[in-house]
Amino acid sequence: MKKMFTLCVLICMGSALFAQSNFSTSLHATRAGKTAAYAKENGGMELITNIPMTDLACLKCHSTTEKYPDGSVINSATYSPSCNDCHNFATGNTVTQQTCLNCHNRQVYEQQMYPDSLATGDVHRKAGLTCMSCHKKDEMHGDGITYKSWLDPGASKTSCTECHPLSGLSSNTSHDTHAKTNKVDCLACHTTSIVSCTNCHFETLIATGKNRAMKKIKNFELLIKRNGKVTSGTFMTYTYNGKTDVIIAPFRSHLIQKNARTCVDCHVNMGGNVASIKEYNADGKITMTKWDETNKTVLTPSGVVPIPADWKTSLKFDFATYDGDVNNAAVTDPTKWRYITSNVDNIHTYYAEPLDSATLAKLGFTSFPSTVPVEMTSFTCVANGSEVKINWRTATETNNNGFEIQRRSEKEFVTIGFVKGTGTTTNTNDYSFTDKQLRYGTYAYRLKQLDYSGKLEYSSIVEVQIVQGLGYSLMQNYPNPFNPKTNIKFSLPQTCHVKLTLYDALGNIGATLVNADKRAGIHEVEFNASNLSSGIYFYQIVTPGFSASKKLLLMK
Repeated sequence: MKKMFTLCVLICMGSALFAQSNFSTSLHATRAGKTAAYAKENGGMELITNIPMTDLACLKCHSTTEKYPDGSVINSATYSPSCNDCHNFATGNTVTQQTCLNCHNRQVYEQQMYPDSLATGDVHRKAGLTCMSCHKKDEMHGDGITYKSWLDPGASKTSCTECHPLSGLSSNTSHDTHAKTNKVDCLACHTTSIVSCTNCHFETLIATGKNRAMKKIKNFELLIKRNGKVTSGTFMTYTYNGKTDVIIAPFRSHLIQKNARTCVDCHVNMGGNVASIKEYNADGKITMTKWDETNKTVLTPSGVVPIPADWKTSLKFDFATYDGDVNNAAVTDPTKWRYITSNVDNIHTYYAEPLDSATLAKLGFTSFPSTVPVEMTSFTCVANGSEVKINWRTATETNNNGFEIQRRSEKEFVTIGFVKGTGTTTNTNDYSFTDKQLRYGTYAYRLKQLDYSGKLEYSSIVEVQIVQGLGYSLMQNYPNPFNPKTNIKFSLPQTCHVKLTLYDALGNIGATLVNADKRAGIHEVEFNASNLSSGIYFYQIVTPGFSASKKLLLMK
């Protein structure tokens, strides 16, 4: 009878804490955005480092104070995200604004560079708004969906139009032309500046777990497209062992003004003096960073920088490395920076698209990209059971007829399907194809891209392994309820990295059961909960192609 009563109480507690149980799926917990931006599968910097994200300190990023809100010291070696990062439960559930800023230090830099005491300060902070005035609890605690980035649809619940609906905007040329036609995002015109950093020295991050950038930069804003809409963007540059990387991505500055930009700030054809547009019109390039030997630094752009479709070749960068002590991230000797190259080894967009020629013309461009290549930003193959799901994404296409899907099981590639292309476009396009009814074995896939003139190009080759009768699955633990041991099984159709984690009802990590590469097959893990108290727990599996979670009950 006592056990039955305890079971009922625990089930009730689990229901009451359901919202917090989603924490394991939140971006605060998974840090998935860092992984997605860095991953080689997405064209990220891993392509030049060959170091997996799990070997970096990025996923253990925590408060710059090195303390939890309750004052206890954070152990960087054993740290993992939990509710304690933000909450001091001894004083209640309320999270202070400073707690947010202790992690989100980009917003600290924004306030330092554009103080709210000045006209360029943020209108929201001046009005007394805080982070939680706009952001939702589901963004903090998770909503049960595992997102790859805050840029994924549904990940961010915050929008300007929640407080400023389009129907309530005053009628003027800017609102009527931009906002009300859904062609331009509010941020493009109302952002004072993007604040970023440039020339990050990756060797320092590897040595210390801390960042070392050459300098913070301001007074600029990239104009890009996201989901077909012009919006604000940023860029960051990195160096590692003489190699270089550039990322271009959307960014929401927390420096908003009512009249941040006027027509002439973006439109040369309306009398504006936009340096980036004039430079492109003159010689087809835009200088993003320029080495200044006298001051041992790089000069960075000022004003808006529209990103054209030939961004891979038209954007020009200078890079430097740091010859000082890489093991001392706290002190940077500015004289130790040294120019190394103007070559870009890897440049990639992240949830961003360049502006099409029609948009460039409206800004006053008189010179345009001559050709837009078929640019593939990702190509993945994932086995599940007797099928392989093939996905790929293009950032731009010119004269693209389509893609032949080719498979090699022995010596030669053979065409197994065709997917029609989009012709000519500068919008992001996602494609997929499923290869079905495969026997067990190892298969290699590639794409053969064909244009209407008969030219062709091949993609990279991706190998997958089919294990007969197996798909991705996470099975219910047995026994359940249990005390103190239980077994958890999961199956994998191909070799991949697996992370199996146990969470308590508040979303705190109770144990990491698996964090390693596993071969295709059925795996079983014995879990001993002798050091845990009775209660409802959740276990979650995360692989590159699959994630799932289940509930278990420990009764002592």
